[in-house]
Amino acid sequence: MIEKLDLVSIISKYYLNGMIEAVRWEIQDGTVKIRFNAPSKEMIGEVEFSGFPLEDSTIAISNTTQLNKLIAITNGYLNLEYKKQHQLITKLIIADNQYTLDYSLADLMIVPATGKLTIDPNFTETAIVDNESIAAIVKAKQALADTDTVLIQPNPNDDGEPRLELKFAGNIEHSNKVSFYLSDVDLSEAEYKEHYNSNMLKEIMYCNKDMVSGKMSIDLEGIMKLEFEGKNIKSTYYLVAKEK
Repeated sequence: MIEKLDLVSIISKYYLNGMIEAVRWEIQDGTVKIRFNAPSKEMIGEVEFSGFPLEDSTIAISNTTQLNKLIAITNGYLNLEYKKQHQLITKLIIADNQYTLDYSLADLMIVPATGKLTIDPNFTETAIVDNESIAAIVKAKQALADTDTVLIQPNPNDDGEPRLELKFAGNIEHSNKVSFYLSDVDLSEAEYKEHYNSNMLKEIMYCNKDMVSGKMSIDLEGIMKLEFEGKNIKSTYYLVAKEK
């Protein structure tokens, strides 16, 4: 069995409020790994959860929105099992004390395996992202909902102490801007300005607000890595900077 809140948390971290629908769940030795990439190719990621109550298998979820709607009516602890037809897994059965839900699985051919990062980034810039920082970043983006860019650059405070600035609305003159600063950082002396998809960043932050710890790492070639950890769960995202 699995607690509903845990299952919802796992799904939310790849679904990103509707950004990603189709994925494979790969289950082995009680651990589920879900790899995914954004349709825009700006991000790839992985969610891993240990203590998952399904047998070793790989299943294809083609419509996560519908799966979420089914799970939403359940409560408490959920029993998960498969329905098979001639050893082929065709449905995911989800049951609580009131409901039994049948979710039809997709053919694995319809949901191809997600690609992996093809380069080996050198992350020289790191910042701790806690729950307070996550909430602040989400608020900063919501204040400028019509923009789709966040500029990230080092910006020390008046005492010369290092900070990482996240400037929403990018670097466009004569526009409204909101800057938020991460202070628990380990930065090189390099100067850089990288632009990322602020919608993607906000959804990743929002969907990981229940995690215990978080970390942002930046490669000076433009790759950002976001890592979050909680009880029995971790999520990792790689974002590619926008072309300059």
